[in-house]
Amino acid sequence: MGMTAEIQSMTGYGEAQEGGFKVEVKSVNHRFLDMHFRMPPILNPYEIELKRLVKERFSRGRIDVTISFTEQADIELSINQQVAGRILDGLAGITERLNISSPPSLDHLFWFRDIVFKQEPRFRPEELFVTFSRALDKLREMRIKEGAYLIENIKGIVKAIEEIIGRIEQASRDASEKRFSTLRERVKALIEGMELDEQRLMQEIAFIADRVDISEEITRLKSHISQLEGIINEGGAVGRRMDFLIQELNRETNTIGSKAADYQISEHVINLKTEIEKMREQVQNLQ
Repeated sequence: MGMTAEIQSMTGYGEAQEGGFKVEVKSVNHRFLDMHFRMPPILNPYEIELKRLVKERFSRGRIDVTISFTEQADIELSINQQVAGRILDGLAGITERLNISSPPSLDHLFWFRDIVFKQEPRFRPEELFVTFSRALDKLREMRIKEGAYLIENIKGIVKAIEEIIGRIEQASRDASEKRFSTLRERVKALIEGMELDEQRLMQEIAFIADRVDISEEITRLKSHISQLEGIINEGGAVGRRMDFLIQELNRETNTIGSKAADYQISEHVINLKTEIEKMREQVQNLQ
């Protein structure tokens, strides 16, 4: 048998710094894979390849990527002397017209640094991809670790749900026996006291039986739980499949709640809904 694919949370953080690059990657919950990049414009031509590296590792979650150059980066600084000269000439003309005593100096070029000074980093794309991949690997490690923690919590909730289903099943049997015993006594009293419309009686019995019989819903609850356990054992991207089954668990639980008039079953249904909601909150974090 093959190895079970790791189950990932959608929450995590990864960071790597080398080759003049610093890469930070954060991920949070999202229905789909949603990527957002913040990086120097000079790196924009590599965005498609960077996104491909993300898709190789993740299938869901909002991924926020921040890439910057570090002090170790090889930065070539150039000065646009023609623009600098025009700026200083323009400032000099203004000071002359306004009779300002101090002439403009090189310090004033700082106000126009974005158009006068140009920083051109020199780098190898391979270094960018290596650093980026290492940050993604750290993010993946954290998501797997968090995923394992979530799965342990979910397994505990599954066990609690199975116990509650067992209690509902037993309470349903007890309630059915009690109702039919009461009905039997009433029928006996009717038979002894008057003529009985047998067809009407059978209709009433069938109606009551249908109202109290929740065996199909219980069977489906057990089936959904079994499927959840199978998905967990299979591993991989489990979030969407588990979310669907949780909706089905809620559906069957609501049906039981509407059918069963027994107070004990109603109490178990409330507890079951509570556990299902706990599971839903955990599953929302899974890829």
